[in-house]
Amino acid sequence: MYSPKGERLLATATRLFYTEGITTVGVDRICEESGVTKPTLYAQFGTKAGLVAAALERRSDIRRQSITRQILEQPAGPEGKVLSLFDRFLRNYARPDFRGCPFTVAAAELPDPEHPARAVIAGYKVWLHDVLLRMALDDGIADSPAEAENYAGLFSLLIDGAHAEMITSGDRRAMRRARDIAAGVIANRAGPRRTLPHRAGPHPTG
Repeated sequence: MYSPKGERLLATATRLFYTEGITTVGVDRICEESGVTKPTLYAQFGTKAGLVAAALERRSDIRRQSITRQILEQPAGPEGKVLSLFDRFLRNYARPDFRGCPFTVAAAELPDPEHPARAVIAGYKVWLHDVLLRMALDDGIADSPAEAENYAGLFSLLIDGAHAEMITSGDRRAMRRARDIAAGVIANRAGPRRTLPHRAGPHPTG
């Protein structure tokens, strides 16, 4: 838990890091806009890197709660939970202020594997991969956890590809194409059973 001033710093940093970039926004700007002093920032978060990690952790917590509440804990709709997740991302892509998945954007800005925010990004992506695995089982796409692991890897790759395309080219149609591919895979699965290639480990997912 942070103090009220810490929460102001966190809210300001979370907004500015996403809209203007982590490397572009300095602590002076964050302190000026939040009305909080730099000594307070360092007392609450240690360093700018600590503030970046805290901002992404806050985004991760909100995203996890939202996906769990809106999709994972709800009965599957006519199109299933997997496609409902793609639809959720599509709604983000339709927002005029959307500049890409915040975790994918942050990963591109922070190449140092030792940066504390990288662990936050990795944790979120592993969590989302596990969510896709559970959804594949809930939707009846997979018959076993091992098979669900393969499908979760495929859906993760589609989501990652759409996020990367959005960042590199600004193509807001990328997630729609990813959803269409996922829908095709699921439709084929409902017909003759097919086996996906074995996948070694989770792909990062934004």
